[in-house]
Order: sequence, then C-alpha cells, then structure tokens
Amino acid sequence: MPSYSDKLISKAEDSLERNIGEPSILFSLVLLNKVVKDRNRESEFPTINLYRDWLVHTDLDRNKKLSEFFDQWDIIIEDIASGKKKNDVIPKTVNSLAFKNLFDEMATLGIETEKKDLFVNQLVNSLIDAPLRWKGKHIKEFRFTYEEDRKKLDSTYFCHMQIQHTSDSWFNGPELHYYA
Repeated sequence: MPSYSDKLISKAEDSLERNIGEPSILFSLVLLNKVVKDRNRESEFPTINLYRDWLVHTDLDRNKKLSEFFDQWDIIIEDIASGKKKNDVIPKTVNSLAFKNLFDEMATLGIETEKKDLFVNQLVNSLIDAPLRWKGKHIKEFRFTYEEDRKKLDSTYFCHMQIQHTSDSWFNGPELHYYA
C-alpha cells in the first residue's frame, strides 16, 4: 500500500503531467513541501520550500531560507557600498533561486517533467504577480520582471530581479538564466 508521501508525490506528478500552468505548479509545490515535511527532510529541499512559501504566503518572516536570502542581500549591499564589485558578490544569492536546484530537488523526490521550459515560465509568471516584501536592513522588496529586449539577445535568459532599497530607490538585481 502506498504511503502518505507516495500518494502526495503521485498527485503532484499527475498534476504536472496533465497541465503545466500556474495552478498546477502551486499545487505541486504545496504537495512536495508536505512530502518533505512528512519525511522530516526540510533542510534538504530549500528551493522547493523557498518557492512554495513565496507563492503561498504574504508574510514570509517565518521562512528561514528567505531570511537567509535577504540577510545575504544586506551583506551584498554593504559589500558594494564598501567598494567590492557587484559581479563578485552577487552569485552566491542567485544559487538559492536556481531553477536547476528546484528540478534537482524535485527529481530526488521522484518528480521529473519533460516540460521544464514551460514549468519555469509559469513559475516566473506566478512570481511576477507575487513580489517579496521584506522588513530588512536594506531591502524592502524583490520582484521578478522580464526585459523583452534582453530576452531576445540570449536564449538562456529568463528574467531579472528588481530590488527596492529601504530608501525607496530601485536597482536591478541579478539575471536568472535557465539552461534546458
């Protein structure tokens, strides 16, 4: 007889096989997060947890991974202000958002999708509608955006982030790429 976790994984996989859209991605991430919690393995699946919490909650103060993410950005802003180069300090934060990590974590749970491009597209579309608001030292809001002109130049380009400083000024954050 299949376990509770096995049933949840099967439901998530069925949902993604039928239709990859914003509702099925959200549903699947919620189910996979339940599996991870049921198995007491949350620390092994930070990207699933991060994206699920980003899509589901408006108050993210309780998400340890997002707290760490924003703490990293506070350090980055301080490093840049002290003269370090942006390109030298940003890569460590982008890794926590990497779509490859998300697919690797899903594969560990037995979920494979052939439609990764569509999955990423729909996930980003959902995230664009859900900016991350934060009460941090330097960061007030993170949001995904598209730059159509930039997208045409590089087939791996997917989106970039815009970051609102606590002074209300905006600056461009890292680009996220997806390699199929």
